[in-house]
Amino acid sequence: MSEMTFGEFDRQVTALYEAKEYQRAYELVEREYQNFPDYQPLLAYWRLCMNSVVGRKAEALRIFQAALDQGYWFAPKWLNDPDLAELEPLPEFQAMVEICHQRLAVAQAESRPELLVATPKEQTGALPLMIALHGNNGNAANALPKWERIAAQGWLLAIPQSSQIVGPDAYVWDERETGVKEVREHLAQLSGDYNVDPERVVLGGFSKGGGQAIWIALHRSIKTCGFIVLGPYLTTEELDALSVLLETQKLADLRGYILAGEEDNECLPVSRKVAELLNAHDIPCELELLPGLSHSYPEDFAEMVGKKLVEWH
Repeated sequence: MSEMTFGEFDRQVTALYEAKEYQRAYELVEREYQNFPDYQPLLAYWRLCMNSVVGRKAEALRIFQAALDQGYWFAPKWLNDPDLAELEPLPEFQAMVEICHQRLAVAQAESRPELLVATPKEQTGALPLMIALHGNNGNAANALPKWERIAAQGWLLAIPQSSQIVGPDAYVWDERETGVKEVREHLAQLSGDYNVDPERVVLGGFSKGGGQAIWIALHRSIKTCGFIVLGPYLTTEELDALSVLLETQKLADLRGYILAGEEDNECLPVSRKVAELLNAHDIPCELELLPGLSHSYPEDFAEMVGKKLVEWH
């Protein structure tokens, strides 16, 4: 049994892959994947890609077929990946891709927004609320452990799961207005079920979920006093839209806190831009850089968020 957590495993594989140490990444995945039974659909995809990258095409196809036989499937857009370029011309690969398209269509028809809630042990008076959004290709169940210690500090914690499905247990926030609508509906439900303090509602999120949190906060789609996000992602067009928004609208009583890995090549520039925009428009926004981290959760993430919530409230 591995002594690594899945987060550590993920970080090691990612670091090797980004360093183009493909053979070592492949060996690590093959050695450890069985030790994480809760992540087998995702790890089947990793194994498909790693075997393809190191030239083991027959084994890659076998892994793909075995995953389908177990009822798994992969997001079709994941299968249009440079790592799988050697497999794309093969008829057997394309036949399996088509099965994934079919399974996605069924899943999309059945997908609904969901909500996980963690409550503080003691509930005296109105509760502060943190709404934390999972990253793209994630889900509420996997996000909950990253945030749940916040409930121990007296906060009501809500983890929405987007209805926008792309793969098994993999959901995204690509359609911003759909995400806005779902978060607004979740807040209405929470306010009916619990004694929520409307003056202490904070939005949180990771990656595209972090971008969704920023989008909702700056558009005042719900009443919130601020956002706390990790490695947020927004498109260039969305950043331009936010710049125009801030030129035309004053946002009082709003603040932001952004955590970003120093090795997060895609989302660190977004984080810098958001912090720069907000501070230029008199909206306090702190950017904290995390040394040695790429696009993932740091081990002490919940503690960092908890400390910031204490500062704010």
